Amino acid sequence: MDWFCALTEDSISFREYSEMVMVAVYTARKFTSLRPHLIYDGKDNEFTAWLDRHGVKIIRHRSIFREELARLGEREKNPRIEAVISGAFLRVELPRLVPRSSSSDIVLYTDCDVMFRDEVVPQLDQVDCEYFAVAPHARDSHDDIINSGVMLMNLRSLGKTADAFFQFIRENLDVLKKEAWDQGAYWRFYRDTSGRPLWNQLPLELNWRPYWGDKPGVGIIHFHGPKPFQRDHIDTVWPELKSYTGGSYLEMIEIWQQLLDQARAAS
Repeated sequence: MDWFCALTEDSISFREYSEMVMVAVYTARKFTSLRPHLIYDGKDNEFTAWLDRHGVKIIRHRSIFREELARLGEREKNPRIEAVISGAFLRVELPRLVPRSSSSDIVLYTDCDVMFRDEVVPQLDQVDCEYFAVAPHARDSHDDIINSGVMLMNLRSLGKTADAFFQFIRENLDVLKKEAWDQGAYWRFYRDTSGRPLWNQLPLELNWRPYWGDKPGVGIIHFHGPKPFQRDHIDTVWPELKSYTGGSYLEMIEIWQQLLDQARAAS
């Protein structure tokens, strides 16, 4: 199964996010049979050289939404919106970036901030995926709010709705900025005429958050909330993330750091 993530070089904390991609790639290759791809908006550098050495297929692409995001950033007086959010929106273009002949219709997409702990493909193969499958935002969720950090995607179905979805995003950026951007777009757009969600459920074990604690059988750890590089500055810089540092967060950070050291040392 093909696996994709995305990164823009001009986003803030590029070095830290590139290290998260390295850990994601290293663990995907170490523990799974996934074929890694990176959608990348940037220049060649030491990071892309590392990706090449580790068999990652780089898809070079600049988001079609950058101009709209730049104008929104001007209105909001926040020049970082264009670079930061365009990286998140790269995933919505995936159905148009992957030639039909080069991949199965069903692929995995994750944010950069994940690490794989076990083989996940057999479990993913058992998940229904009409358009996409995602886990809920909370462990004991009683609503339909999703977390798009890990998505199983049906590229054929998503490709059929891509034009309408892209137009919806362009027309609703002012709304989506309050609803986690692309995550809010998927949540709003993919519903039937009665408002019923059109997405399928992804097992929690494939989008497990460290603050939920440890659990046997977890395949994908998603550092939702505080990232590994933020650990030492939660109280002083990111106090709003403090509530997400319980469970096995500190333990997972130590494991992540060891894996980063291994990824750097790997030839």
